[in-house]
Amino acid sequence: MQELRVVGVEDGFLVVASDDSSRYRIPVEEVLQAGLRHSPVDHGVGRKIAPKDIQAHIRSGMSAQDVASITGAPLEYIQRFEGPVLAEREYVVTSALDVPVRTAGDTDPLAQGTTFGGAIRERLAELGGTGERWASWKEASGGWIVKLAFTANQIDHDARWQFDPRKHSLV
Repeated sequence: MQELRVVGVEDGFLVVASDDSSRYRIPVEEVLQAGLRHSPVDHGVGRKIAPKDIQAHIRSGMSAQDVASITGAPLEYIQRFEGPVLAEREYVVTSALDVPVRTAGDTDPLAQGTTFGGAIRERLAELGGTGERWASWKEASGGWIVKLAFTANQIDHDARWQFDPRKHSLV
């Protein structure tokens, strides 16, 4: 059987060509249209993985590259679905940093106090901490983890808190 390739559309006909450059017209009728609607289209996506599964992996802290490696799906396909989840993870960090906290230095019970982010950054300044990097991910149990990585006294540090966005609580 000879392969033909579509080279154009003219007045309700598909124009196809063979390898020897012979051209043919195929009428686009209901049978052809129905067949095309029901045939699977391959967008070059190798192994198929559902967008919700991709997003669950990214929400759990994986990068798009990690997801592509474990699923076998192309990186470009994975990246199509990562944006909203990365924004969600950033929002979780921002929400955690905005949680009001009381520190040992708070003597006035009516004072506004400070935020978690403010207290942490004050402590980092006291330690001479540099390279502050925040991250978050959702654990399989459903809770969020907020992580701070920084360097102080030439030592890399990693601090983690459990965060409940609904209750605005950190542990």
